[in-house]
Amino acid sequence: MLDVLIVGAGPSGLVAALVLAQNGIKNIRVIDKIETFQVGSRGFGVQPRSLELFKMFGILDDVMQHSTPVPTFRAYKPGEPQHVKEWDLYPKSKPWPDRPFTGQVCLSQDDLEAALRARLATYGIYVQLGKGLTAIEQDDDGVTATLAAFKNKEETGEKEVVKTKYLFGCDGARGASRKLLGLTFEGETKDADGQVWGDVEIEGLSTDFWHIWGVPGKFTIMLRPRDYERSPSSKNFSVGITGHSFDPADLQLDVPEKLEAWIRECTGRPELKFRNWTWLSKFKPNMRMVNTFQSGRAFCVGDSAHVHSPTGGQGMNNGIQDALNISWKTALVLKGLSSPELLKTYNEERLPIIALMLQATTNLYTAGMVARVEARKELPSGTAPKDTKPASADDDRKTGWLRWRNDALELYGVNYRFSSLVYDDRTPLGTDQDAKDVALARAYAGYEGLGTLAAGDRLPDASGLVSLSGSSEKEWALLDLFDTSKHTVLIFAPDGDTSLPGVLKASRLCGLYPNDIVQTVILFPPGSCPQLPPDNTTKAFVDGDGHARSVYRVGDEMAVAVARPDGYVGAIVMPKDVQRHNGEDEDVSKGLTTYFGKVFDWAEITSPARYTM
Repeated sequence: MLDVLIVGAGPSGLVAALVLAQNGIKNIRVIDKIETFQVGSRGFGVQPRSLELFKMFGILDDVMQHSTPVPTFRAYKPGEPQHVKEWDLYPKSKPWPDRPFTGQVCLSQDDLEAALRARLATYGIYVQLGKGLTAIEQDDDGVTATLAAFKNKEETGEKEVVKTKYLFGCDGARGASRKLLGLTFEGETKDADGQVWGDVEIEGLSTDFWHIWGVPGKFTIMLRPRDYERSPSSKNFSVGITGHSFDPADLQLDVPEKLEAWIRECTGRPELKFRNWTWLSKFKPNMRMVNTFQSGRAFCVGDSAHVHSPTGGQGMNNGIQDALNISWKTALVLKGLSSPELLKTYNEERLPIIALMLQATTNLYTAGMVARVEARKELPSGTAPKDTKPASADDDRKTGWLRWRNDALELYGVNYRFSSLVYDDRTPLGTDQDAKDVALARAYAGYEGLGTLAAGDRLPDASGLVSLSGSSEKEWALLDLFDTSKHTVLIFAPDGDTSLPGVLKASRLCGLYPNDIVQTVILFPPGSCPQLPPDNTTKAFVDGDGHARSVYRVGDEMAVAVARPDGYVGAIVMPKDVQRHNGEDEDVSKGLTTYFGKVFDWAEITSPARYTM
């Protein structure tokens, strides 16, 4: 029997497989009914939050080798070659200590998938192509999946029955898993709108800009250099055409020469030469999601659970977070360290966020399309606007949506403060339903600008850490320490306390957990020279620049933050909380055991009564 059968080898399926493998779960199988790996840029927008996760996955270097910055935009009047405006979607900014990545990057989906497959291969796991899912049956022991061989997208008649403990449906919006599970796919299709996307070589066009032509209310043509700043001699472009009351079928994509002639006419660039279309596709925008991410022992992940407009670049990025969320939890259950009840928190945590994301991207898409339609209505029939200058992020006085896009869509605000799985001594959510409703409403956009950090939030990075092991002069950052296979307990030592009884007690408590699932990191204040007893399992650092204490909102007192394997704060524990503990001078044992009791089945072994100081 397999531990996990993963149906679909796109980014979500590959991330799920990789995280399972990093957690020691290698009795898995990854299948996809396609016969050759897909090519093309497809979902090419990678948000900064995903780059943080790529570092945790160990693929960041490979990803950055193939990624490019978002090019400067150039907008043109319809049919005219001379541009009327240039602007940057993201303002130029340096990394912050808590945010090492700023702004979206462009990465072709086929390059991302290749990097993930290469990393998977180091664990001896490979994708099986030409194999698709055709039937699912479930019982208390597992899932019985019927697989079939596929050729040219058709079954060949060769069947195979596979038994697996869990099944991840990562096969996209058109895949079989969601349908076989009988899950609804609620939402809408924008039948009046159409889109065309593809990759091609273009001669006669600068590769220094993302070029845009458009007629409001009709169509927009976008030509993006795929190798911007990476290979100046490259002529590879990603083509995007979107429009209202626009039917891609009219462009006859099976005859690319007709599409090319149409682009030359609409752009006023007869000199453009096209060759070697590596990918070309059309579709109608869909905004849909499942009613639940879980059905028994089967889970929908990524596009099989939610699809939406490309506006905002959210689909692939959120699918990656789906995969990470379910995979670390499933690994603990398969190891016997957690109850299967833990898996219910996948739906609890991801469904509200995806619902809000879907609403946000739909609103962005609709707002942009309505603005173009209204602009068109103001013109005499058959005439083009006199000025088609788009708003920029720096000149957006009317709606503010571009600024919102830059702040929220980077996914830094996504949080699980509402989750039953988190624990917070400092800012407890409580049991009040109104408070939970507010937390749910902010689960996607977050609490940017409020200067707060609570359990459930994204784990901030912090640079400038100096190791006390003496083994390296390297300057560390927290992101170097976070691990997809284990919880990381950050113990902030109090300022000026040389005896460190609370710190050592917390460290010993965490040491009761196997160090392959819980690791301990002690962070001392700037300027500290602590003398620690020998300990091969606890890592200790001086917060050299004070960034960690700042972003985790820690003062002079001791505090503990527990980092989940998916890059979120699982718990914030304080040694004293007068309001909660009636003035008793407690250590952090209660908070830590309460949180780990939510995650693990055997938290009672960490009870203070089980060890002596």
